[in-house]
Amino acid sequence: MSVPLYKYSHGFTIIEMMVSLALFTIVITIAAGAFLSLIGGSGKLQGEQSIMTSLSFAMDIMTREIRTGTKYYCHADGADNIVPQEFKDCPAGATAISFKEAGTSLTGVGGGRISYSYESDENPLVKTIFRRVELGVEQSIFSSDIRLKSARFFVTGTSPLSAGSDTRQPTVTIILEAIDPNDNSASPRVYTLETTVTQRELDL
Repeated sequence: MSVPLYKYSHGFTIIEMMVSLALFTIVITIAAGAFLSLIGGSGKLQGEQSIMTSLSFAMDIMTREIRTGTKYYCHADGADNIVPQEFKDCPAGATAISFKEAGTSLTGVGGGRISYSYESDENPLVKTIFRRVELGVEQSIFSSDIRLKSARFFVTGTSPLSAGSDTRQPTVTIILEAIDPNDNSASPRVYTLETTVTQRELDL
């Protein structure tokens, strides 16, 4: 005698279905949380990379001109950004530096000197570094995707060997600090970039 097929059929009970659904929900929740965390971390890394890229770009602009320049003169920002053909050390640091360009493209313009100064733009809350080649003509070297917190220029060895006993080659150390403009936390992370430039021309 044959046995009906339904006697060998099996299914899931309500409890088994509920347990399976609960386990599936837990796994999906964990996976989704990890995925969202990964996306958030990636966005943060991209923001940090953007800030460091902007800092590096501005630093490269300054160091390229400072390295080939001469007669470094550091001072406070303001109207004295283009100074006469003099030199001045600032071992304690200053907010601005000017120097004589290596070529002759600026001959007759601001005494052939270039300056970089850390100060506020039209908005007092926004700090940047301005590049000047003559009084009244300025250009910020930072984009809006970065907020500069501070900038210092440390200058040593500016006196030429012919002027005394200073045998050191002129050296400029630049320290830049910036924060993410989109970071509204009470203690935003500070990104710091530092470099030292030595005058290429012999200090005779």
